[in-house]
Amino acid sequence: MDQGMDQGMDQGMRQGLERLAEKAREAISLLDDESADFLDAVRRVEVAERIAHGVKLRLLAEADRRKATRAGIGAWLSAELGYGSSRARGLAEEARRIGGMPELAETLTTGELNQDQTRVVERAVKAVHGSGMDAGAAVAETLAVIEHEGVSKAKARVRVLEETLAPGTVKDLATRQRARSFLRIGETEDGMVRIDALLDAARGTVVRSVLDQMIAGELHSRQYDKVEKLPEDVATVEQMGAQALTRLAEVYLNASLERRGQPHRPRTLFITLAPDSARNSAADDTVPGLAEIPDGCAMTVYGQLVPVEGLPSMRDSAASLLEVDPASGEPVALDGRGLDVDPEARLASADQRTALAFRDRECSEPGCSRPVTWSLHAHHETAYQDGGATVMSNLVLLCSEHHVLRHHPDHRHAA
Repeated sequence: MDQGMDQGMDQGMRQGLERLAEKAREAISLLDDESADFLDAVRRVEVAERIAHGVKLRLLAEADRRKATRAGIGAWLSAELGYGSSRARGLAEEARRIGGMPELAETLTTGELNQDQTRVVERAVKAVHGSGMDAGAAVAETLAVIEHEGVSKAKARVRVLEETLAPGTVKDLATRQRARSFLRIGETEDGMVRIDALLDAARGTVVRSVLDQMIAGELHSRQYDKVEKLPEDVATVEQMGAQALTRLAEVYLNASLERRGQPHRPRTLFITLAPDSARNSAADDTVPGLAEIPDGCAMTVYGQLVPVEGLPSMRDSAASLLEVDPASGEPVALDGRGLDVDPEARLASADQRTALAFRDRECSEPGCSRPVTWSLHAHHETAYQDGGATVMSNLVLLCSEHHVLRHHPDHRHAA
Protein backbone atom coordinates (compact mmCIF):
# COMPACT_ATOMS: atom_id res chain seq x y z
CA MET A 1 0.00 0.00 0.00
CA ASP A 2 1.55 3.33 -0.99
CA GLN A 3 1.99 6.38 1.25
CA GLY A 4 -1.05 8.14 -0.17
CA MET A 5 -3.25 5.24 0.66
CA ASP A 6 -1.70 5.04 4.14
CA GLN A 7 -2.57 8.68 4.70
CA GLY A 8 -6.07 8.08 3.38
CA MET A 9 -6.62 5.21 5.77
CA ASP A 10 -5.26 7.25 8.67
CA GLN A 11 -7.58 10.13 7.76
CA GLY A 12 -10.57 7.80 7.47
CA MET A 13 -9.89 6.16 10.80
CA ARG A 14 -9.37 9.55 12.42
CA GLN A 15 -12.71 10.71 11.09
CA GLY A 16 -14.35 7.56 12.40
CA LEU A 17 -12.98 8.13 15.88
CA GLU A 18 -14.15 11.74 15.76
CA ARG A 19 -17.66 10.58 14.80
CA LEU A 20 -17.55 8.11 17.67
CA ALA A 21 -16.65 10.84 20.16
CA GLU A 22 -19.36 13.08 18.72
CA LYS A 23 -22.07 10.44 19.19
CA ALA A 24 -20.91 9.85 22.76
CA ARG A 25 -21.14 13.60 23.49
CA GLU A 26 -24.62 13.71 21.95
CA ALA A 27 -25.77 10.85 24.16
CA ILE A 28 -24.36 12.54 27.25
CA SER A 29 -26.04 15.86 26.36
CA LEU A 30 -29.44 14.18 26.31
CA LEU A 31 -29.09 13.27 29.97
CA ASP A 32 -28.53 16.82 31.22
CA ASP A 33 -32.12 17.50 32.28
CA GLU A 34 -35.00 15.65 33.95
CA SER A 35 -36.88 15.29 30.65
CA ALA A 36 -34.07 13.30 29.10
CA ASP A 37 -35.00 11.12 26.14
CA PHE A 38 -33.29 7.92 27.16
CA LEU A 39 -34.41 6.02 24.08
CA ASP A 40 -32.87 8.65 21.83
CA ALA A 41 -29.69 8.31 23.87
CA VAL A 42 -29.78 4.55 23.29
CA ARG A 43 -30.17 5.18 19.55
CA ARG A 44 -27.07 7.35 19.54
CA VAL A 45 -25.11 4.80 21.57
CA GLU A 46 -26.11 2.16 18.99
CA VAL A 47 -24.70 4.34 16.19
CA ALA A 48 -21.56 4.85 18.26
CA GLU A 49 -21.17 1.08 18.65
CA ARG A 50 -21.52 0.60 14.90
CA ILE A 51 -18.88 3.23 14.25
CA ALA A 52 -16.62 1.66 16.88
CA HIS A 53 -16.92 -1.75 15.23
CA GLY A 54 -16.12 -0.32 11.81
CA VAL A 55 -13.13 1.61 13.12
CA LYS A 56 -11.96 -1.52 14.93
CA LEU A 57 -12.08 -3.50 11.69
CA ARG A 58 -10.07 -0.87 9.86
CA LEU A 59 -7.49 -0.59 12.65
CA LEU A 60 -7.10 -4.35 12.88
CA ALA A 61 -6.77 -4.65 9.10
CA GLU A 62 -3.99 -2.08 9.09
CA ALA A 63 -2.28 -3.70 12.10
CA ASP A 64 -2.42 -7.04 10.30
CA ARG A 65 -1.01 -5.53 7.10
CA ARG A 66 1.88 -4.03 9.04
CA LYS A 67 2.37 -7.27 11.03
CA ALA A 68 2.08 -5.33 14.25
CA THR A 69 2.07 -8.51 16.32
CA ARG A 70 4.08 -11.63 15.59
CA ALA A 71 1.36 -14.02 16.80
CA GLY A 72 -1.33 -12.46 14.61
CA ILE A 73 -4.26 -10.20 15.41
CA GLY A 74 -6.51 -13.09 16.39
CA ALA A 75 -4.11 -14.24 19.09
CA TRP A 76 -3.63 -10.63 20.20
CA LEU A 77 -7.39 -10.15 20.61
CA SER A 78 -7.51 -13.22 22.83
CA ALA A 79 -4.46 -12.37 24.90
CA GLU A 80 -4.87 -8.61 25.27
CA LEU A 81 -8.64 -8.08 25.14
CA GLY A 82 -9.82 -11.38 26.56
CA TYR A 83 -11.84 -12.44 23.51
CA GLY A 84 -12.84 -16.09 23.26
CA SER A 85 -10.95 -17.97 20.58
CA SER A 86 -13.96 -18.25 18.27
CA ARG A 87 -14.85 -14.57 18.55
CA ALA A 88 -11.24 -13.48 18.13
CA ARG A 89 -10.78 -15.64 15.05
CA GLY A 90 -14.02 -14.39 13.50
CA LEU A 91 -13.18 -10.72 14.08
CA ALA A 92 -9.67 -11.18 12.71
CA GLU A 93 -11.00 -12.81 9.54
CA GLU A 94 -13.60 -10.09 9.13
CA ALA A 95 -10.94 -7.39 9.48
CA ARG A 96 -8.64 -9.04 6.91
CA ARG A 97 -11.40 -9.42 4.33
CA ILE A 98 -13.18 -6.07 4.51
CA GLY A 99 -11.33 -3.80 6.97
CA GLY A 100 -8.94 -2.50 4.32
CA MET A 101 -11.31 -2.38 1.33
CA PRO A 102 -11.44 1.14 -0.16
CA GLU A 103 -15.07 0.46 -1.19
CA LEU A 104 -16.02 0.19 2.49
CA ALA A 105 -13.74 2.82 3.99
CA GLU A 106 -16.54 5.36 4.44
CA THR A 107 -19.39 2.94 5.12
CA LEU A 108 -17.64 1.19 8.00
CA THR A 109 -16.93 4.38 9.94
CA THR A 110 -20.23 6.25 9.53
CA GLY A 111 -22.42 3.86 11.50
CA GLU A 112 -24.49 2.78 8.51
CA LEU A 113 -24.02 -0.94 9.17
CA ASN A 114 -24.63 -2.91 12.31
CA GLN A 115 -22.45 -5.91 13.09
CA ASP A 116 -24.91 -8.40 11.60
CA GLN A 117 -24.96 -6.47 8.31
CA THR A 118 -21.18 -6.15 8.34
CA ARG A 119 -20.81 -9.92 8.66
CA VAL A 120 -23.08 -10.44 5.65
CA VAL A 121 -20.86 -8.17 3.58
CA GLU A 122 -17.81 -10.07 4.79
CA ARG A 123 -19.42 -13.37 3.74
CA ALA A 124 -20.06 -11.99 0.26
CA VAL A 125 -16.40 -11.05 -0.08
CA LYS A 126 -15.36 -14.48 1.19
CA ALA A 127 -17.68 -16.18 -1.33
CA VAL A 128 -16.14 -14.48 -4.36
CA HIS A 129 -12.54 -14.84 -3.19
CA GLY A 130 -10.55 -16.81 -5.76
CA SER A 131 -13.50 -17.02 -8.17
CA GLY A 132 -12.38 -14.23 -10.49
CA MET A 133 -15.42 -12.13 -9.57
CA ASP A 134 -14.91 -8.54 -8.50
CA ALA A 135 -15.10 -8.26 -4.70
CA GLY A 136 -16.08 -4.57 -4.98
CA ALA A 137 -19.07 -5.46 -7.13
CA ALA A 138 -20.14 -8.13 -4.63
CA VAL A 139 -19.93 -5.57 -1.83
CA ALA A 140 -21.97 -3.00 -3.76
CA GLU A 141 -24.67 -5.54 -4.60
CA THR A 142 -24.86 -6.80 -1.00
CA LEU A 143 -25.10 -3.27 0.39
CA ALA A 144 -27.90 -2.49 -2.06
CA VAL A 145 -29.88 -5.56 -1.00
CA ILE A 146 -29.40 -4.67 2.69
CA GLU A 147 -30.64 -1.13 2.07
CA HIS A 148 -33.67 -1.99 -0.04
CA GLU A 149 -34.70 -5.48 1.07
CA GLY A 150 -33.20 -5.99 4.49
CA VAL A 151 -30.47 -8.14 5.99
CA SER A 152 -32.46 -11.40 5.79
CA LYS A 153 -32.73 -11.09 2.00
CA ALA A 154 -29.05 -10.21 1.82
CA LYS A 155 -28.15 -13.36 3.76
CA ALA A 156 -30.25 -15.44 1.39
CA ARG A 157 -28.55 -13.86 -1.64
CA VAL A 158 -25.12 -14.60 -0.19
CA ARG A 159 -26.07 -18.23 0.46
CA VAL A 160 -27.12 -18.56 -3.17
CA LEU A 161 -23.84 -16.95 -4.25
CA GLU A 162 -21.83 -19.36 -2.07
CA GLU A 163 -23.58 -22.43 -3.49
CA THR A 164 -23.33 -21.13 -7.07
CA LEU A 165 -19.60 -20.53 -6.85
CA ALA A 166 -18.86 -23.63 -4.78
CA PRO A 167 -21.50 -26.34 -5.31
CA GLY A 168 -21.95 -28.47 -2.21
CA THR A 169 -21.53 -25.54 0.17
CA VAL A 170 -25.11 -25.86 1.43
CA LYS A 171 -24.72 -29.58 2.11
CA ASP A 172 -21.41 -29.07 3.90
CA LEU A 173 -22.93 -26.29 5.98
CA ALA A 174 -25.89 -28.47 6.96
CA THR A 175 -23.52 -31.22 8.08
CA ARG A 176 -21.54 -28.78 10.24
CA GLN A 177 -24.75 -27.31 11.66
CA ARG A 178 -26.04 -30.72 12.70
CA ALA A 179 -22.74 -31.44 14.41
CA ARG A 180 -23.00 -28.15 16.33
CA SER A 181 -26.65 -28.59 17.29
CA PHE A 182 -27.50 -29.01 20.96
CA LEU A 183 -30.23 -28.64 23.54
CA ARG A 184 -29.43 -27.93 27.18
CA ILE A 185 -31.88 -27.80 30.05
CA GLY A 186 -31.03 -26.30 33.43
CA GLU A 187 -32.54 -24.50 36.38
CA THR A 188 -32.28 -20.91 37.52
CA GLU A 189 -31.81 -19.99 41.18
CA ASP A 190 -35.56 -19.45 41.65
CA GLY A 191 -36.44 -22.86 40.19
CA MET A 192 -37.42 -21.85 36.67
CA VAL A 193 -36.39 -24.15 33.83
CA ARG A 194 -34.08 -22.65 31.23
CA ILE A 195 -33.88 -24.22 27.78
CA ASP A 196 -31.05 -23.29 25.44
CA ALA A 197 -30.93 -24.81 21.98
CA LEU A 198 -29.02 -24.41 18.74
CA LEU A 199 -30.47 -26.27 15.76
CA ASP A 200 -29.45 -26.68 12.16
CA ALA A 201 -31.63 -24.89 9.63
CA ALA A 202 -33.72 -27.93 8.64
CA ARG A 203 -34.65 -29.07 12.14
CA GLY A 204 -34.94 -25.49 13.32
CA THR A 205 -37.45 -24.79 10.56
CA VAL A 206 -39.63 -27.70 11.70
CA VAL A 207 -39.68 -26.48 15.29
CA ARG A 208 -40.16 -22.82 14.40
CA SER A 209 -42.94 -23.47 11.92
CA VAL A 210 -44.92 -25.56 14.41
CA LEU A 211 -44.54 -22.96 17.16
CA ASP A 212 -45.48 -20.18 14.73
CA GLN A 213 -48.62 -22.05 13.69
CA MET A 214 -49.64 -22.65 17.28
CA ILE A 215 -49.11 -19.03 18.26
CA ALA A 216 -50.94 -17.80 15.14
CA GLY A 217 -53.87 -20.05 16.01
CA GLU A 218 -54.12 -18.61 19.50
CA LEU A 219 -53.90 -15.05 18.18
CA HIS A 220 -56.61 -15.79 15.60
CA SER A 221 -58.89 -17.24 18.27
CA ARG A 222 -58.33 -14.23 20.49
CA GLN A 223 -58.63 -11.48 17.88
CA TYR A 224 -61.21 -12.82 15.45
CA ASP A 225 -63.16 -15.60 17.11
CA LYS A 226 -63.18 -13.80 20.47
CA VAL A 227 -62.38 -17.11 22.11
CA GLU A 228 -59.76 -17.11 24.84
CA LYS A 229 -58.20 -20.56 25.25
CA LEU A 230 -55.07 -19.52 27.11
CA PRO A 231 -54.57 -19.05 30.86
CA GLU A 232 -54.97 -15.50 32.15
CA ASP A 233 -51.25 -15.09 32.74
CA VAL A 234 -50.38 -15.83 29.08
CA ALA A 235 -50.65 -12.51 27.26
CA THR A 236 -47.55 -11.70 25.22
CA VAL A 237 -46.30 -13.52 22.13
CA GLU A 238 -43.25 -14.67 24.10
CA GLN A 239 -45.50 -16.17 26.78
CA MET A 240 -47.55 -17.83 24.05
CA GLY A 241 -44.34 -19.37 22.78
CA ALA A 242 -43.69 -20.92 26.19
CA GLN A 243 -47.25 -22.25 26.26
CA ALA A 244 -46.90 -23.63 22.72
CA LEU A 245 -43.67 -25.44 23.58
CA THR A 246 -45.36 -27.05 26.58
CA ARG A 247 -48.33 -28.03 24.44
CA LEU A 248 -45.98 -29.70 21.95
CA ALA A 249 -44.67 -31.92 24.74
CA GLU A 250 -48.24 -32.74 25.85
CA VAL A 251 -49.26 -33.67 22.31
CA TYR A 252 -46.26 -36.00 22.08
CA LEU A 253 -47.05 -37.69 25.38
CA ASN A 254 -50.70 -38.17 24.41
CA ALA A 255 -49.87 -39.64 21.00
CA SER A 256 -49.98 -43.37 20.39
CA LEU A 257 -46.79 -45.38 20.74
CA GLU A 258 -46.84 -46.03 17.00
CA ARG A 259 -47.30 -42.36 16.22
CA ARG A 260 -44.50 -41.29 18.56
CA GLY A 261 -42.13 -43.88 17.17
CA GLN A 262 -40.92 -44.74 20.66
CA PRO A 263 -41.47 -48.01 22.58
CA HIS A 264 -42.00 -46.38 25.96
CA ARG A 265 -44.56 -44.02 27.40
CA PRO A 266 -42.80 -41.91 30.00
CA ARG A 267 -45.06 -39.60 31.95
CA THR A 268 -44.54 -36.11 33.29
CA LEU A 269 -44.66 -36.83 37.01
CA PHE A 270 -45.73 -34.60 39.87
CA ILE A 271 -45.44 -35.92 43.41
CA THR A 272 -47.60 -35.15 46.45
CA LEU A 273 -47.73 -36.63 49.92
CA ALA A 274 -50.31 -39.35 50.32
CA PRO A 275 -53.30 -38.72 52.62
CA ASP A 276 -52.91 -40.04 56.15
CA SER A 277 -55.14 -43.02 55.40
CA ALA A 278 -52.80 -44.28 52.69
CA ARG A 279 -49.54 -43.83 54.59
CA ASN A 280 -47.40 -46.58 56.02
CA SER A 281 -47.81 -46.12 59.75
CA ALA A 282 -45.14 -48.75 60.49
CA ALA A 283 -42.29 -46.55 59.26
CA ASP A 284 -40.64 -44.34 61.83
CA ASP A 285 -38.37 -42.05 59.84
CA THR A 286 -39.39 -39.49 57.26
CA VAL A 287 -37.72 -39.30 53.90
CA PRO A 288 -35.73 -36.06 53.45
CA GLY A 289 -37.30 -33.79 50.86
CA LEU A 290 -40.63 -35.56 50.61
CA ALA A 291 -41.68 -34.51 54.10
CA GLU A 292 -40.91 -30.92 53.15
CA ILE A 293 -43.61 -30.64 50.51
CA PRO A 294 -45.89 -27.92 51.96
CA ASP A 295 -49.66 -28.12 51.94
CA GLY A 296 -51.10 -27.02 48.60
CA CYS A 297 -47.87 -27.85 46.78
CA ALA A 298 -46.53 -30.70 44.70
CA MET A 299 -42.98 -31.60 43.73
CA THR A 300 -41.92 -32.23 40.16
CA VAL A 301 -39.95 -35.34 39.35
CA TYR A 302 -36.94 -32.99 39.06
CA GLY A 303 -37.35 -31.73 42.62
CA GLN A 304 -39.04 -28.33 42.11
CA LEU A 305 -42.07 -27.16 44.12
CA VAL A 306 -45.16 -26.09 42.17
CA PRO A 307 -48.68 -25.14 43.34
CA VAL A 308 -51.19 -27.97 43.11
CA GLU A 309 -53.69 -25.79 41.26
CA GLY A 310 -51.11 -25.20 38.52
CA LEU A 311 -50.72 -28.87 37.63
CA PRO A 312 -51.88 -30.23 34.28
CA SER A 313 -55.24 -31.97 34.39
CA MET A 314 -54.82 -35.49 35.70
CA ARG A 315 -57.28 -36.57 33.03
CA ASP A 316 -54.52 -35.79 30.56
CA SER A 317 -52.17 -38.75 30.15
CA ALA A 318 -49.37 -36.27 29.55
CA ALA A 319 -49.10 -35.84 33.31
CA SER A 320 -49.52 -38.12 36.31
CA LEU A 321 -49.81 -37.42 40.02
CA LEU A 322 -47.84 -39.83 42.17
CA GLU A 323 -48.73 -40.05 45.87
CA VAL A 324 -45.83 -40.96 48.13
CA ASP A 325 -45.72 -42.02 51.76
CA PRO A 326 -43.40 -39.41 53.35
CA ALA A 327 -42.41 -41.82 56.11
CA SER A 328 -41.29 -44.74 53.96
CA GLY A 329 -40.62 -42.95 50.68
CA GLU A 330 -42.69 -45.63 48.99
CA PRO A 331 -45.06 -44.62 46.17
CA VAL A 332 -48.57 -45.70 47.10
CA ALA A 333 -50.87 -44.42 44.34
CA LEU A 334 -50.77 -43.06 40.80
CA ASP A 335 -53.60 -40.76 39.67
CA GLY A 336 -55.70 -42.07 42.54
CA ARG A 337 -55.11 -45.74 41.72
CA GLY A 338 -53.41 -47.93 44.30
CA LEU A 339 -50.15 -49.40 43.11
CA ASP A 340 -50.21 -52.75 44.90
CA VAL A 341 -53.70 -53.86 43.89
CA ASP A 342 -52.66 -57.25 42.50
CA PRO A 343 -49.78 -58.74 44.51
CA GLU A 344 -50.16 -62.09 42.76
CA ALA A 345 -49.66 -60.69 39.24
CA ARG A 346 -46.70 -62.19 37.41
CA LEU A 347 -45.44 -58.88 36.01
CA ALA A 348 -45.33 -55.34 37.33
CA SER A 349 -48.17 -53.14 36.10
CA ALA A 350 -47.66 -50.04 33.98
CA ASP A 351 -48.45 -47.88 37.02
CA GLN A 352 -45.88 -49.73 39.12
CA ARG A 353 -43.24 -49.25 36.41
CA THR A 354 -43.95 -45.52 36.34
CA ALA A 355 -43.64 -45.36 40.12
CA LEU A 356 -40.41 -47.37 40.04
CA ALA A 357 -38.96 -44.95 37.50
CA PHE A 358 -39.51 -42.14 40.02
CA ARG A 359 -38.37 -44.03 43.10
CA ASP A 360 -35.23 -45.74 41.77
CA ARG A 361 -34.32 -43.33 38.91
CA GLU A 362 -31.69 -45.75 37.57
CA CYS A 363 -30.48 -49.34 37.67
CA SER A 364 -30.37 -50.50 41.30
CA GLU A 365 -27.24 -52.65 40.87
CA PRO A 366 -24.44 -51.05 42.93
CA GLY A 367 -22.10 -49.12 40.68
CA CYS A 368 -24.53 -49.02 37.72
CA SER A 369 -26.16 -45.72 36.81
CA ARG A 370 -28.00 -46.62 33.63
CA PRO A 371 -31.08 -44.40 33.56
CA VAL A 372 -34.74 -45.27 33.16
CA THR A 373 -34.52 -44.57 29.44
CA TRP A 374 -32.32 -47.67 29.06
CA SER A 375 -35.37 -49.99 29.07
CA LEU A 376 -34.95 -50.85 32.73
CA HIS A 377 -36.71 -54.00 34.02
CA ALA A 378 -38.93 -54.42 37.09
CA HIS A 379 -37.22 -57.17 39.12
CA HIS A 380 -38.67 -59.10 42.10
CA GLU A 381 -36.22 -59.00 45.03
CA THR A 382 -37.83 -62.18 46.37
CA ALA A 383 -38.37 -64.23 43.25
CA TYR A 384 -41.94 -64.60 42.09
CA GLN A 385 -41.61 -68.40 41.99
CA ASP A 386 -40.46 -68.29 45.62
CA GLY A 387 -43.62 -66.47 46.68
CA GLY A 388 -42.42 -62.94 46.13
CA ALA A 389 -45.31 -60.51 45.74
CA THR A 390 -45.61 -58.02 42.91
CA VAL A 391 -45.66 -54.98 45.20
CA MET A 392 -43.53 -51.86 45.27
CA SER A 393 -41.55 -52.95 48.33
CA ASN A 394 -40.46 -56.13 46.49
CA LEU A 395 -39.67 -54.51 43.13
CA VAL A 396 -36.52 -52.75 41.96
CA LEU A 397 -35.32 -51.43 38.62
CA LEU A 398 -32.48 -53.22 36.87
CA CYS A 399 -30.93 -52.73 33.47
CA SER A 400 -31.23 -55.69 31.12
CA GLU A 401 -27.65 -56.81 31.71
CA HIS A 402 -27.90 -56.85 35.50
CA HIS A 403 -31.37 -58.38 35.38
CA VAL A 404 -29.91 -61.38 33.55
CA LEU A 405 -27.05 -61.60 36.08
CA ARG A 406 -29.48 -61.56 39.02
CA HIS A 407 -31.23 -64.59 37.56
CA HIS A 408 -28.07 -66.29 36.31
CA PRO A 409 -25.22 -65.47 38.75
CA ASP A 410 -22.92 -67.88 36.95
CA HIS A 411 -22.84 -65.44 34.03
CA ARG A 412 -21.44 -62.65 36.20
CA HIS A 413 -18.09 -62.76 34.38
CA ALA A 414 -19.90 -61.25 31.38
CA ALA A 415 -20.65 -58.01 33.25
